[in-house]
Amino acid sequence: MRKALAAGCLLAALLAGCRGPAVTFPAMSVDSAAREAGAWTAYDTDQDHRADFYHFVGPQGWVRRLGYDLDGDGQIDELIDLDLLDNRHCRHLVIILDGFSYDLVRRYWEEGGLRVLRPPSIVVSPYPTMTDASLEDLLDYTPCEGFEAKFYDRRRHRMVGGAMAYLHGFNQPYNQLLDYRANIIWDVVGYVSPRPVFGRELNHVKRQFDRASSQEMLAYLVSTAGMSTRHGAAGQQECLRDIERLVNQVIWQTRGLTRVTLLSDHGHTYTQASRLDLESYLKDRGWTVTEKPKGQGRKEVVPLRFGLVNYAGFVTDRRAELAKDLAENPHVLLASYADGDHVVVLAGNGQQAIVDRCGDRFSYQAISGDPLQLAPLLPRLQADEKGFYDSQQLLEATADHIYPDPLYRLWRAHLGLVHTPPDVIISLDKEHCYGLESFARRVDIASTHGSLERCSSLAMAMTNAGPLPPVMRSDQLPAALGNLVGWPWPARR
Repeated sequence: MRKALAAGCLLAALLAGCRGPAVTFPAMSVDSAAREAGAWTAYDTDQDHRADFYHFVGPQGWVRRLGYDLDGDGQIDELIDLDLLDNRHCRHLVIILDGFSYDLVRRYWEEGGLRVLRPPSIVVSPYPTMTDASLEDLLDYTPCEGFEAKFYDRRRHRMVGGAMAYLHGFNQPYNQLLDYRANIIWDVVGYVSPRPVFGRELNHVKRQFDRASSQEMLAYLVSTAGMSTRHGAAGQQECLRDIERLVNQVIWQTRGLTRVTLLSDHGHTYTQASRLDLESYLKDRGWTVTEKPKGQGRKEVVPLRFGLVNYAGFVTDRRAELAKDLAENPHVLLASYADGDHVVVLAGNGQQAIVDRCGDRFSYQAISGDPLQLAPLLPRLQADEKGFYDSQQLLEATADHIYPDPLYRLWRAHLGLVHTPPDVIISLDKEHCYGLESFARRVDIASTHGSLERCSSLAMAMTNAGPLPPVMRSDQLPAALGNLVGWPWPARR
């Protein structure tokens, strides 16, 4: 890992400043010109101190028309009605951001930013809220092997993956669908020094979009993960301002004939977190912590440690006992495990419930307490004669809950999201994370993700291609976006 980090930093030093910025659109609106024209914003794109490009918003708050002053006389010569443009004749630029929560992006839009796009829709990420599984959902591709690039493979009875496997794209099959994704060495640099990597990525996206002949381009900005982790909400707002410049420039240059979609894979906590020493906690309760279990019913546990996130996975032959011990930790919100074809969920003070699935319906049987805090919500929904609730109704009813869409996501985490799920999964509070101790010593965690909580769970999608449903699961977005653009989405699938 140290060699990879050194190589990445050297590469960054060599390439820094080699080429000038491709994103050159003005950062600020000429407010006086906008007021005079009755526009939302006005920009001086040729730097002659006069506005020549205007945004006009409709009654619902997003840009409906573009205005161009073509001869520099201060008068608008051309108005383009964006609603009259056929999506099938437009290019489609999709920008995927790592870890931008719905609430933060919604506030940015409500404060006047990114009005060239409609307001964001809620996209509920799979649990655990991790990039690899989330992007597989968003792109409707193939399931990942594990939640992260390091996991325990029970078929081979050993740990698989790790830092070098990550750098080779292990556990990221979705990379095949991306038109732009920086070499994975930049992932490492992006966590250490995210700002210059982010600027570099924006420029590369713009240059590649200008060169490309394809109708659709998918770009994943990995440096936004580093901006989120190192700088929290302030870092993400900084990113949104620069992304808005890129979006405005693309729309200006193509005279509105580009539909732009912004997506994120999951949310973020926006809370400083410290690594929780779960190894000592488990040893104090009689567990043998190991990466090479001997099995045969021993009280052994294999912790899965990679990124610094606020969920954790464990491998053990004694699932119920381990989940019970972990649920008693004051910083563990929930512990869960699969028991046959249903999922058992535990919380502190002996709370326990069982989640079952029947087709596209789910049930929640509280054995003791209410670990998912659903008691106030479920009476408002209509259950069938067996006590199962419609999956879509559950999604919509719990979108603003402390644990959004918990039944579908918990069941899938253990029984359908990845090929090799851990035996026990825990969701940590916002102030704590778990993962590689060596990584924790190098990086200050201003924000993280992974848990079942709302802050980590709610991603977003926003576009100027048309209206998206207000609430979706990440695996529902491809169909919704495809209906808007007029072709199966993503196009390269």
